[in-house]
Amino acid sequence: MTQHIPLPKAVLFDLFHTLTCVPPPALAGELPLSQILGVSSTEWQRLYYDTDVLGRCLGHVQDSDEAVRRVAQILNPSVDESQIMEAVASRRRRFETALVDIEIGMLGALDRLRDAGVRTALVSDAGADDVESWERSPLRERLDATIFSYQLGIRKPDPRIYQQALEAVGIRPEEALFVGDGGSDELRGARAVGIRPVLVTRLLATWWPDRISERRPHADWEFEDVPAFVDALDFKLRKVRS
Repeated sequence: MTQHIPLPKAVLFDLFHTLTCVPPPALAGELPLSQILGVSSTEWQRLYYDTDVLGRCLGHVQDSDEAVRRVAQILNPSVDESQIMEAVASRRRRFETALVDIEIGMLGALDRLRDAGVRTALVSDAGADDVESWERSPLRERLDATIFSYQLGIRKPDPRIYQQALEAVGIRPEEALFVGDGGSDELRGARAVGIRPVLVTRLLATWWPDRISERRPHADWEFEDVPAFVDALDFKLRKVRS
């Protein structure tokens, strides 16, 4: 893949594992939620996140207490309310860290795009409980539009979520790029609506390096992270055209 990209008019970004990453419990000084709740870690991951059995990311359940309670009770009918509240508080602290403590390099990359007149939008598969701290995130003021799946009731790779973001920034698909780690089949979804996809791998490689090779075929370019992607953009080209 070439590492030289003409400056687009807009960039659509994924959120988790692209612009930020939720710290694992051990690094955050927390116990794993599965341990707090007395459930299988594999089954917790599968039901709460992988299959999203409650439809959190579609907005079906938006209360964080209720979301944790319902999945915990599926896996451990004897779980008590104190365990549930402890798990909710622990999870909330980690997601707050992810949204508030953003790497300086990520913020600088977004600032460069804004300074160059490139429009930006967030397209995230997220439940309401994932983004409770969004109002305090330094990412928020650096993006021109924010599209969360729970608010629309649709998820990537549904073309409508990309189209909503494009409409929000007033840009045609061929004038935009989509940047993400490839989860939710988001790269294929972007390409299907005419947006050229970019795979970023650094945060993904930390937790699931085996998934990178299966996502590469759906990307037009690949970079270590968002700052490296922005470094590869031809900012001079936009100045010549304008």
